[in-house]
Amino acid sequence: MRFYVPEWDDRVDANYDFLHDEHSTLGTDERDLAYIWDLFDRKNTPIDGVLISREQAEESSTKAQRLTENGIYDASKLDLPRWLPTISDCGAWGYKSLPFPPYDNGEMLEFYEQLGVTTGVTIDHLVLGAGHTARLYLNERAFSGDFSKGDIPEEVTEELDVMIDTWPNGDGSSSRRWPSYVAEEEPSIYHVSTIEPFTRTDFEGDVEEIIAHLRSDPRAVYRADDMQYRYDLTLRNARDMRKRYEEGDYSFRLMSAVQGWDCESYVNATKEVLDLGYQYLGIGGVAGSPESAVKDIVSAVGNEIKSFERTHETRIDTHVFGFAKSGAFETIGRSGMTSFDSASMLRAAWTGGQNYHLDSDERYDAIRVRYPSYRDDLQTSIEKALRGQEMLYALRAFDNNEPIADALQTWHNRATQALSEITEYLLEHRHDERYDVAYIKETEEAFRSGYDHGRAFRASFGDPLSSKLIKLLRDDDPENPIPFTEYDDLVAVAEKVFTDWTPTLLDVVVERESETPGTINALWPLVEAYATWDPISDANLLDDYRDLLNAKPWKRCDCPICTRNGIEVAIFRGNNRNRRRGFHNTRRFYDQFEGDLPKILVVTRPSASVMGQGTMERYLRNDRPTFWGSVHDLPVAEIGAVSATGLHEWWANRPETASFDSNGLADVLVTEGERYQDIFVDARHLELDEATRSRLEDVNCTVHEHTNPASIRDGVLERLGYEDEFLPQHLMQSGLTDY
Repeated sequence: MRFYVPEWDDRVDANYDFLHDEHSTLGTDERDLAYIWDLFDRKNTPIDGVLISREQAEESSTKAQRLTENGIYDASKLDLPRWLPTISDCGAWGYKSLPFPPYDNGEMLEFYEQLGVTTGVTIDHLVLGAGHTARLYLNERAFSGDFSKGDIPEEVTEELDVMIDTWPNGDGSSSRRWPSYVAEEEPSIYHVSTIEPFTRTDFEGDVEEIIAHLRSDPRAVYRADDMQYRYDLTLRNARDMRKRYEEGDYSFRLMSAVQGWDCESYVNATKEVLDLGYQYLGIGGVAGSPESAVKDIVSAVGNEIKSFERTHETRIDTHVFGFAKSGAFETIGRSGMTSFDSASMLRAAWTGGQNYHLDSDERYDAIRVRYPSYRDDLQTSIEKALRGQEMLYALRAFDNNEPIADALQTWHNRATQALSEITEYLLEHRHDERYDVAYIKETEEAFRSGYDHGRAFRASFGDPLSSKLIKLLRDDDPENPIPFTEYDDLVAVAEKVFTDWTPTLLDVVVERESETPGTINALWPLVEAYATWDPISDANLLDDYRDLLNAKPWKRCDCPICTRNGIEVAIFRGNNRNRRRGFHNTRRFYDQFEGDLPKILVVTRPSASVMGQGTMERYLRNDRPTFWGSVHDLPVAEIGAVSATGLHEWWANRPETASFDSNGLADVLVTEGERYQDIFVDARHLELDEATRSRLEDVNCTVHEHTNPASIRDGVLERLGYEDEFLPQHLMQSGLTDY
């Protein structure tokens, strides 16, 4: 079982300066940008693969060029390790409001080949809604005149599901374009370069009259049963792409997307794509659905697939798109699903409450320490920055069991020095050559490296004030100098706020730390004062903050994110903390995933006849028939053959060359063992020595050696806690009718 994470540019500055709250370098190109696979070592990386949608890959022209020209594994910035498999799909959620997917089948296959992904997915169209819905699509480009979307008659929006989105230009001037079959199905929208704005006359009459009027309109598409159309289109694409794939010479594996609206429709789609010869299916359209509904669909599809596997003595992999609820692990495992993806634990780090996870039951609210806003007046923004730095210094002292009062005084001294010396620095250096630059970013870099307290000044007094000073430095020309009073006026605002400033509630903190430093008792008055301060107004979160600080969950987490960054991970503030917390959440989710669905590998050793044409499945069925017959339908486990050349998974093509050197084979097995909790070995063909067993034990991988393949099957099911007939029962429903 493999867990994939979507690639949505989730990266952080590997060398972020938490003390001064700023990036290691101002230019993104110079930063060491770290993805989740960069912050964990290979053994502990909490994902098994990466899903990249075309929608995401083409979000910018530079990113698209980088990926397609170099391939996903050699693209700069991404630095994706080759041991992580990849899936790419069309990104159907991104065009769900369009009448057709904006991609052609042949073009999509070529895109996957250019990317160099492990698996590409057929083009689907999300089956939206729970009923056979009449739907009207409208081109947003046509709402450019006096008639707005809000002017659409209410009877139209009540009777029809109206979807409005920006359509591709028919003349090919946009990055998207309609696939070729649209020329036959909706010729009125295919070759359109000029869009006339809608007017009120386009929506006059009753609903039937409006539909009739728009039926051949290049700005509209109407379907009486759009759900059925999307379902049929998804299957039609699967048929066409399978044919093209078999006629071509592609290096990736092709997965068929499966859509539906209830268990019966999903099962019928599954039957059809299995008959087409697909061995990797992707259940789509379930993201955001109730857990119980997804479990029903997964178990129904799983039962159908398992029946097919046993009838044909084959194996079928199945992926669940956009779903990762731990409460469904049992169903996903027993149903024979082999992979799934989700970004929910990443997104949870900065959306809503309970954004720091230890497991599915123990979750906490990170403490919000807010940045000053450019919408604030300058005085308020400075106060926010100062109060924020107080909180950060106090929280770090609490985390380290150090005196909070001392930390507050240390911060205050640094802020005092940064402010007291700024005027003299500006007066003496404002016309230095270092500030004779064209761009704000260059000026900012010159200031933070030129002024000894530049970083401390920006951190304590905020971006809005620093940005104003930096803009003056950039524009200040020694031949036509800016009056220095403009600098003075800005600094004066900071001095007005800070001159009589003493650390908040310092006397209370000192009193509460008289016996023991760094306690929640000493910290709490600061937290309470900060959260209840009017510009912050987070008083409603205080109970959650108290729970977090009492529990100190980051102290109980051994992931490298928490061990390296401590309480910073439990502070809600900016990308570099929040995304790190998302990586931490992913690690904790993965721990639970491994606990419920252990990572199991089942292997045999091939003979020299493995080299050649055809698939590993055919080889295993013909040369290892007893082994294959015993394990081909096992749930959760991954199956293959291992040689000194590498792991040859059951679905892959047979290797052109293979080495059977015992030392090399042991090295491969140990490397694979880093990613598995258990390896079941066909000991009739693969005999391990004590050194290899010891090396596997060192990477916390348990080896099970069996001379009888039936014992391998029994051992895997016992490890999973499954009985021999492990499939979950299911009840297919369509509306009120049981099947």
